[in-house]
Amino acid sequence: MRSRIYSILKSVLFFTISFVVFYILEYGFTFNLWDKLLSPFLLSGLMIVMFLKPSTKRCMLVLVGVCFVIMILAYFFNFLDFSNRLSSFGFSLLIVTIFLYLPQIIKEGYIKKF
Repeated sequence: MRSRIYSILKSVLFFTISFVVFYILEYGFTFNLWDKLLSPFLLSGLMIVMFLKPSTKRCMLVLVGVCFVIMILAYFFNFLDFSNRLSSFGFSLLIVTIFLYLPQIIKEGYIKKF
């Protein structure tokens, strides 16, 4: 029971720290952008999911592809603000997914250690 509580607390703390980091990376130190909290919130949540269940990394890569296809369609239909936000979210999710795949790639021997 005690280890379960510590696990939940670690997840909440990790979510909060990653949310703050993603928000600062996306929008800087401007904290009055309440309408733009969705992207860092989703990135933090998806990162927690990828840590807790590593089999979802491949699904996240598919989600990145879907984001980019929808972004292209939104750009063609002149929804530029939506297209810009979706491409930023998709690229951020791609970077996070690659970063989480990195230990597995090094372990397999595709990238040599320093």
